[in-house]
Amino acid sequence: MLGLTMEEGAVAEWLKQEGDEVKKDEPLFTVEMDKGIVEVPAPASGILRRVLVPVGQTVAVKTTIAEIAAPGEAEAPSPPSPAAAGEGTGRIFASPRARMRARERGVALTDVTGSGPNGRVVEEDILALAAAPSTKVSVTPLARRLAAEHGLELTQLEGTGPAGRITQEDVLRAASPSAVGEEVAGEVVSLSRIRRITAERMAASARSVARVTLQLEADLTEASKFRAQLAPEFARLGVDKLPWDAILAKAAALALIEHPAVNAQWVEGQGIRRSAAAHVGVAVALEPEGLVVPVLKDAHERSLRQLAGDLLALVDKARAARLSLDEMQGGTFTITNLGAYRIDGFTPIINPPETAILGVGRIAEKPAVVDHRLEVRQLCTLSLSFDHRAVDGVPAAAFLRRLAELLERPYALLEI
Repeated sequence: MLGLTMEEGAVAEWLKQEGDEVKKDEPLFTVEMDKGIVEVPAPASGILRRVLVPVGQTVAVKTTIAEIAAPGEAEAPSPPSPAAAGEGTGRIFASPRARMRARERGVALTDVTGSGPNGRVVEEDILALAAAPSTKVSVTPLARRLAAEHGLELTQLEGTGPAGRITQEDVLRAASPSAVGEEVAGEVVSLSRIRRITAERMAASARSVARVTLQLEADLTEASKFRAQLAPEFARLGVDKLPWDAILAKAAALALIEHPAVNAQWVEGQGIRRSAAAHVGVAVALEPEGLVVPVLKDAHERSLRQLAGDLLALVDKARAARLSLDEMQGGTFTITNLGAYRIDGFTPIINPPETAILGVGRIAEKPAVVDHRLEVRQLCTLSLSFDHRAVDGVPAAAFLRRLAELLERPYALLEI
């Protein structure tokens, strides 16, 4: 269970094979969950004796997905009593062939009554259960919750998962059937897990948050010069480049410390939790689709060079699906930048439970009046969406104004 709200997950990739030696804390597998694809370390050293959940299969949290044995350790012998067989411990004893048949036929070992010694599940038990007609509805935890929300009877749904198991996709399909009449021609592309979870989280945010968006046009002419001047020094010190998002993150962090009302989280039913540190998340788009938000921890205390190097490393890990859960947790504020796509302004959706998110548009040359003269300047639209339940318009506007000031006077980011 990799998060308090996680109900199920799917193994995205096994980084070791059965029979491989594994060491404690080294990457063992990756899991696809609501925050994206997360790398999970091995809980112990030994030999990966058995993989119980294959790649792509969705299972509930706390399901046993593999076994690690000590080198030379034999298969666990049949226990001497029903209590030793796992009663009250949650462990199920089954023969290797029984486990193999269960994986092949999508049978959950928890649904099988073992006929072997002391209740051990054997191959014949799996074959008999798979062949017998069953009236029991097999359903994922998330599908059960969605069915209740939509008022759907599970017995009336058709499962498309392993062994007819009802998945969340089955529930969503039943809740939003195709329009009656002639269908529009075209291919229906099934949702990836990341795309579906992203959609659910964004829709939930839009429903629950009292969102207001403020926009401000900042003059980034000096910041562009500042970035160009620092780039060679960063390269000399081992940082390939200075991303705009690192500059934005540093400015946002300093402004958040000065305006703590924005650096907060909404705690449902309790109140507002304000943070003494600025942990800035930066949205990263994945190919072919999906979104993850790695977090730059304590961005207010770290140098611009440190932030740039860390951000480049986090983006590389995100696109290689190698982010750890810790690298995606704990954010107090998020930045999403669409400037590379010639977008001027937009209304970003808040990443709960955070209070605000900054949308960044393109930096474009535009005419502007400077000291009563018309000049060509590099302007950028900053869009701040905030939760009006947690912060009022004036403090949010003051934060955005201060953020723009820091970007327009970029040497302040060096904190000299």
